[in-house]
Amino acid sequence: MPIRYPGHGGVRMAGEKVLVVDDQADVVELLESSFALRGYQVISARNGQEALAKVYQEKPDVVLMDIMMPVFDGYEICRIIKSTTETKHIPVIFITAKGRQADIERGFELRADGYVVKPFDPLELTDFTEKILTKFRQSNPVA
Repeated sequence: MPIRYPGHGGVRMAGEKVLVVDDQADVVELLESSFALRGYQVISARNGQEALAKVYQEKPDVVLMDIMMPVFDGYEICRIIKSTTETKHIPVIFITAKGRQADIERGFELRADGYVVKPFDPLELTDFTEKILTKFRQSNPVA
């Protein structure tokens, strides 16, 4: 499972909110189960438009998102999240079948915080997400 992550790990905060965005029901269900078992509050969206609405309504701690989706693709959602003052701090991790180097580079150019190529191991993905959240907490301490 290729995971690209420029950082290090740590401990998780209880009750953090994960937004899972994918148009494939089986992927959403797998991620909902994996993160719920670790104590995360999990919300989901099935397309880009629904994802944007949930980002603003739910204020997730992290977004796990496919790239190829109806309405808006993941690249566009990431661009909007990272260019909006009230959401630019939210870590975005792509989970996608798009594994070409050009796809990965585009994701990071849009300021994604991680990039995971499908298929993935759910346990490794939850560990990876916890590392991203820890890195975010260390660089954005609560006042």
